[in-house]
Amino acid sequence: MKNFDVIVIGIGGMGSATAYHLAKRGANIIALEKFQLNHLNGSSHGRTRMIRSIYFEHLSYMPLIKRAYSLWRELQDESGNELLLQTGGLMIGPRDGKLVSNVIDNAEAYNLPYELLSKSEIAKRYGVLQLSDDYVGVFDPYAGILFPERCIEAHATLAQKAGADLHFNEPMTMWAVSNGKIIVKTERNEYMANSVIFTTGGWLTELVPDLHLPLESERQCMFWFRPIERNELFSPKRMPVLVWQKGAELFYYSFPDIGDGFKVARHHYGEITTPSRVREIDQQDELPVRAFLKENIPLADGQILSSATCHYTNTPDEHFIMDFHPKHRNVILISPCSGHGFKFSSVIGEIASELALDGKTSLDTSFFRLARIGVL
Repeated sequence: MKNFDVIVIGIGGMGSATAYHLAKRGANIIALEKFQLNHLNGSSHGRTRMIRSIYFEHLSYMPLIKRAYSLWRELQDESGNELLLQTGGLMIGPRDGKLVSNVIDNAEAYNLPYELLSKSEIAKRYGVLQLSDDYVGVFDPYAGILFPERCIEAHATLAQKAGADLHFNEPMTMWAVSNGKIIVKTERNEYMANSVIFTTGGWLTELVPDLHLPLESERQCMFWFRPIERNELFSPKRMPVLVWQKGAELFYYSFPDIGDGFKVARHHYGEITTPSRVREIDQQDELPVRAFLKENIPLADGQILSSATCHYTNTPDEHFIMDFHPKHRNVILISPCSGHGFKFSSVIGEIASELALDGKTSLDTSFFRLARIGVL
């Protein structure tokens, strides 16, 4: 039986970053992945992911996103590849809605720059956007695009360079705690370690069944459109990333065209399913996104160039989990992220490595403990 300091289960966005930070600290680690690198069965594919410096979801994310930016830039320098493209971000909604009001409150709490733009100012700056009369926008100058497949590859490659043992297409078949040690079995081998970190997204519930985690796997659909005309207005030099609040809880997001079309998707309200079940996109999936474009960005309502699905792993309150197993402090559960986690994977990997090696983390993660969702 091979012995390690830490076993990481899952090598997606979170697992690759965790392996990288563990290996960088000199830990003897192995990471196991059910699929190949950058597979299409999880939550971290889709060519682009958004990063925002001003986080509206909760104030507890603000110190984490600051650290995440630093780590992404360090990884970009170390890998020599472009991982982060700063385009700015525009958050659009009613002035008293939770998107706009929380962005302003959190920016001011952390003394971050922003611009509050009226409907007429947005029309002047971004002529393709059509707002309701009572809507405004908040511009985040540091927001932009992460390239998730490149980010995962960079973390994985540099983890291996630092000594991590990464095994792909080797699913875990069982795990146990025995005499304070972790035993993990796969179809190929058996491994022992001081601790284990689960970074498996939607598979976490079935891999840690004793906790009865209240998680749901939600199918999401992403679309890339060819604008009807004025393609230049959709380029990263002219168009920021967008988050658009429609009603109390409905959100859409979009990315400028980086060469494969203008990307648009609805946030949440997808089909509740299982992480292993993938269904082809059909016209019913397309309809709400088309309706959003026709009303708000009509020049983008052209031909669909491509589409893809991914899965959100949702907690009941749509906030993260980063915590120890209640009965085993050497079993660490990381990041069912409810569809807004990839931007944090750089710092979540660092946090996971600290929890495994130090038993604590330098950042405040108290908000993300299991007790918050009733798991004790």
